[in-house]
Amino acid sequence: MNKSFQLKALIVLSGGLIFSNGGLCSAIENKTFEGMIDFSKKDISFSLNLQEQGEAKVSGKREGDTYDIKVMLRHLKFGKSDLSTDFYTGGVLIKAEDGKSQTAKGKASTQASLLNFKPLKEFSADYELTQDRLTIYSLSWANFELNGQITRQERGNSFTLGSFSNAYFDLFLTVREMDLKDLAGLLGISPEAAELSGKVSGQVRILGPSQAIKIEAKLIASEGRLATVKFKSAKINAEGLWPVLRFTDGSVINDVGGVVYSLEGKFNVRELSDFSSAEHHVTVYYANNAMRLQDWVIRREHDYKGEEMVEAEYDLEKNQALKMRIKDQEEIVGWEKSVKF
Repeated sequence: MNKSFQLKALIVLSGGLIFSNGGLCSAIENKTFEGMIDFSKKDISFSLNLQEQGEAKVSGKREGDTYDIKVMLRHLKFGKSDLSTDFYTGGVLIKAEDGKSQTAKGKASTQASLLNFKPLKEFSADYELTQDRLTIYSLSWANFELNGQITRQERGNSFTLGSFSNAYFDLFLTVREMDLKDLAGLLGISPEAAELSGKVSGQVRILGPSQAIKIEAKLIASEGRLATVKFKSAKINAEGLWPVLRFTDGSVINDVGGVVYSLEGKFNVRELSDFSSAEHHVTVYYANNAMRLQDWVIRREHDYKGEEMVEAEYDLEKNQALKMRIKDQEEIVGWEKSVKF
């Protein structure tokens, strides 16, 4: 019977989106599920009410060798974020010589996406799904670009919703000039709580079996704010086995006053919405001869004679600063204005 693969493929394509976030697992116990499959019309539809965690409605139809799916997500909660979107996917089913369907090739997209009740750039993807592998030729969403493969480790078994639960990941993610607030929202972090601004770019490598997925991330942010710290640039290098990553060499923040902070330790990606979580063990060090004391930047320097002195600087307004220098038997208080050409 050819209906089995088509209907199960519809479920895996739509269901994979619904259950992909680990934070939803705890809500499944309280779900309200209603579903319908019409084998004569080859239609499928079901709704999943996750109570306070949101709602998902899925419908799909097959006509000949083509299929279409619609997934409506309403107020899906993950971390401190809220997502609503209409997800569409459709394509063609390619049959093997024996007449059985073997491959689904299609496109996916979203409409009316809202992240924390604000418009979010839409999702689009080209993919191929077989009994053994999901190949993502291209996927873009909110300044993310993703490609690669997810391969079943237990091949040849029946195709079910859990077929890819034991899989091998080989994915490459690129971030291009993304708003830090949008990135925070997609990670379940409240942008208001973190007081984030600026742009971020970089690459993330996702590789390995589902039981031990290795993540390598190299991200660079520019001209932004993190809580009370205004920075010129920030470089984040992290790696580890999902969901725990550790900072590697070169993870630094350069603030606008010239203070350099070095980041060390580890953090749990699943707990990023709670900065005070016991799962995080992060230490911040001063990495140069400067430190910040509220709005003052204090530096230890040497003058032209090589004598050591301490300089304290307070920004008054754009291009203006109050500076105080102290060295042996000498104190200087001055006002400085910078002019850019």
